[in-house]
Amino acid sequence: MYKLEDIRDIHLELTTKCQARCPMCPRRIHGGVRNPLFELTEISLEKFKSWFDDDFIRQLNNLSMCGNLGDPIIAQDCLEILQYLRAVNPAIQLIMHTNGSARSTQWWEQLAYTGTKVVFGIDGLVDTHAIYRIDTDWNKIIENAKAFIQAKGIANWHMLVFKHNEHQVEECRTMATTLGFKSFSTKHTSRFTEDGFTVLDDVGKTRYKIYPTQQSLNMIPKIVESLIDVKPNSISCMAKRSQQVYIGAEGAVSPCCWLDHKWGMPHGPKRIDYMDQIGEFPNLNDRSLEEIFNSGFFDRIEATWKKDPLLECSRQCGKFDKLGAQFVN
Repeated sequence: MYKLEDIRDIHLELTTKCQARCPMCPRRIHGGVRNPLFELTEISLEKFKSWFDDDFIRQLNNLSMCGNLGDPIIAQDCLEILQYLRAVNPAIQLIMHTNGSARSTQWWEQLAYTGTKVVFGIDGLVDTHAIYRIDTDWNKIIENAKAFIQAKGIANWHMLVFKHNEHQVEECRTMATTLGFKSFSTKHTSRFTEDGFTVLDDVGKTRYKIYPTQQSLNMIPKIVESLIDVKPNSISCMAKRSQQVYIGAEGAVSPCCWLDHKWGMPHGPKRIDYMDQIGEFPNLNDRSLEEIFNSGFFDRIEATWKKDPLLECSRQCGKFDKLGAQFVN
């Protein structure tokens, strides 16, 4: 696929811990009880240094903290790791995606000084935000964002749009400009597989349902089960194009977050397909990054594209002559 010295971009999941209970996140079952399949862990500064030496850090152009399960600000050494990265590689671009509902304003000021760009997930105004971002505090998020921006931090407002907050998009856009956010963006998720998504409490009882926008409904494939086995004509790998490697909080290594083993747990079709064709999930706790690259792991993934692409590669980076059913998440 490519060599270790070719890597310019790391997608890092700093932790699997998060204070939020977003219903569509696999860390909790529909926002209720914590999913027992996922361990709670994080990367410490000491572990980070043992995984990535200074020479490797200096070759990087970008490092993005955006977890499959967790929020980076919950990791104890989040700020210290970013400060270390900036000290070793002053030119590196650092990006963090977060719900922003933790830490003191002083911590956010210190984060701004590292030059880290922050994408705040703010899904509406005070009356709608926590319908999806359960257990987060909208007022706390805005307070933290203000402190970060006032310390000359570069902040972006990213809004997930649902039926319950779509009427607030323009008001949020205006507020983002007023507060000094550099940009405002929206996303209509296609993670709905029905008209509504049920939100559960800790004992499995229904709390309420959230509903998709019409734009979300338009994106949902109408024949999901049949499309899951459709093979593309070619693969245009995002990870290869951007010279990226993904590192999970527990040490898992893969080209991208979509091939992180957590998404296929425990016995789903993607996991079975992956194990049949690749047969391993390399981990930095067992082997160094250099050893994993030299093992041919990435080459085995690329080799599938020519004959029988992995289901997840097809799903995320496949090009189709017919149907054109790219899944949007």
